[in-house]
Amino acid sequence: MLNNTLIKAATAHDEDGIQLCINLAQHGLQVNGRSVRSITMYVAAAAEDSEDNWYCDGDLAVNWEAEDDSSYVHNSSMLMRDTGDSNNNTVTMGQFYWDSAFTATLHTLLQQHGFSSAAAEDVCTSEWGMQDVGRASYDACAIAEEVRAAHNVVVAA
Repeated sequence: MLNNTLIKAATAHDEDGIQLCINLAQHGLQVNGRSVRSITMYVAAAAEDSEDNWYCDGDLAVNWEAEDDSSYVHNSSMLMRDTGDSNNNTVTMGQFYWDSAFTATLHTLLQQHGFSSAAAEDVCTSEWGMQDVGRASYDACAIAEEVRAAHNVVVAA
């Protein structure tokens, strides 16, 4: 069930938007031995008024402690990170993305912070190219809508 009080406690609202930040340090969570530090997301409070400008939100980040990435060697013609690399950061990224190692925990944490089970369970990993060292990316449009609803923000397209 949606709990606006809990959502507001995990967000900060200004004239430009709403920042979701859930600190996970006290939970001791890990993926591939790497500490999971926080859940963050920027939610637009207003749509731009030009056709060239548009608001985009729904990109939720799970921020994790990366290792030194200097040993990474890009062996792919693709611009995104080489999935065949054995660098431990690449392995951690793969566990978030390919193995859904944190997805069920993320759904639970979002519900504990006031989001409805439907919105939390709608969250899924973004495409591989959206993942980054220290940041797992998830599509979370329903979460963005619930953040706006908690702050009584309506975006007219």
